[in-house]
Parts: sequence; structure tokens; C-alpha cells
Amino acid sequence: MKILTQLSDMHNFTPNEKSIASYILTHKEHILHLNIQELAKVTYTSHSAINRLTRKLGLSGFKEFIISLAREFQQSTQNISNVDPNYPFSLNESSLQVAKEIAELMKETIQKNVAFMDDKLLTQTSHLLNQAERIFIYAQGDSEIRAKSFQNKLFKINKYVVIATELSEWAHHTVNLTPRDCAIFLTYHGKSKDYIRAAQYFKSENIPFITITATSQSQLASISTICIQVPNDEVKYAKIGTFSSQIAFEYVLNVIYSCIYKIDYLNNKQNTTKSYMKFYDDE
Repeated sequence: MKILTQLSDMHNFTPNEKSIASYILTHKEHILHLNIQELAKVTYTSHSAINRLTRKLGLSGFKEFIISLAREFQQSTQNISNVDPNYPFSLNESSLQVAKEIAELMKETIQKNVAFMDDKLLTQTSHLLNQAERIFIYAQGDSEIRAKSFQNKLFKINKYVVIATELSEWAHHTVNLTPRDCAIFLTYHGKSKDYIRAAQYFKSENIPFITITATSQSQLASISTICIQVPNDEVKYAKIGTFSSQIAFEYVLNVIYSCIYKIDYLNNKQNTTKSYMKFYDDE
């Protein structure tokens, strides 16, 4: 998870750590120019409190914290959008200009997603799904289309995948999962009461589940085994279409599939070819 996201979440932070995190988040413009003594002074804390916070963020100390933070700021600057994700084109633009705006939106959305990617989380996600006996995906509306695309890819490497929300049978699927299975919630805002109810059941039964969402601080995200965040660029009721969110979901799912495939790359490649040839051998 990115440093700024962890600082915003303040998960398991002490009062001193919350004070340091709040200062960093509200003084981004000059935090990189402070040394540890100066940061301790302006936050009324201590060197040890700052170092404990950096270790809680998965870093070795203040020096690595500043370097990593600078890298995130640079990525954020590079990813400043020139296209409004909610209204990427206007009334008087030509068809070709619309095409260019949509291309730009796709490119910027993927670039933002790359900045959100975390190597450890991707590795954990791919191994969890690869080891699962069955995978159940919770997705509705446009997100279900992305889920079906992901399902289709996983079929090709012999993974058992069910769209749990298809045909409104999610409740029956939910109670039939076991700790050997894994669920995925594909939800931009993460506010569905049905999803939260299913997630709470999974939590109580020690069933692992992954949430892919733009709202990392939602109740659903907070109780997930793994939460993968995508950029939160869309306004729910003020947009032409779900361009940005669905581009983000498609990209993340393609990355996860590729990471799963990579775990047993040679066998997956060989088995895919063999299966195809075996099925069409008689033609």
C-alpha cells in the first residue's frame, strides 16, 4: 500500500503517530525539506516516535521514508489528469477529438493505477487465488462485464471461477464457500450492504476475500484479507459513463491474472496449448 494511503488510513496509529501523519498530509509542499529533528519539533513528538511510524509503514527509517515519499509525489505530479474522467469530451468536439480524449483518459487511468500498485500485495493476491480451490467473484452492472472477462482468462489455466452475483444467487454461493476458497469483491465505492453482509460472514468463517475498490477506507475494505485500491476519479451520479472505473478494474484484473499465470508459467503455457489441440484434434 502506498505511503500516503497508509498515512490517511491511520490504521493502528498511536496518538503521536496520528499527529505526525496529519502534519505530513497537510504540509506536503515542504515536508521533503524537513529533517527528522525539525519534523519532531513541529509535531511535538520525538525521533523515536517518527522512526516507529516509518517502521509501521514498512520502511527502515526516516531516510527511506523521505525517499519513498518523494517518489510518490513525483508519480502524482506525472499523473495529473488533462481529461475529466466524468466528462472526458464536450458538446462541440469532433468525433476524432472524442477518440483522442478517450485514448488520453485510458492512458492516464492506467498510469494512475501503476502508481497505486504494490509488489507485496500483488504477490499475496496472486498466490492466494492460485491456491484457492474455487474463486467466487462479486460484481454487478458494468463491473460484472470485467468479472466475466477475468473469469474467461482463468478458465484457460484450469481455475474454477463463479460469478457469485449472477442471476441474483449470491446468498446461496456465499454460504457454500469454505476456507479453501477465495472471494473477490469488485466494487468502486464499496458501500453495498449485501457485500458487507457477505464479507462479515467470510470474516467469521475464516474465508479469505479480496476487495478491489476506489474507497480503501470503506467498511468492506477495512475487513478484507487483501484490499487493492484503484484511483477514485468518478462521481457517482455526475458522469457520462463508467469509463475510468472500468478501465481501472480491467487493468488490475489483467495484472492479477498475469501474476497468477506467471507462478507456473511453463506449465500454464504448455497446458493451454495441449487443451486446445486435444479438443480440436479430430477436425
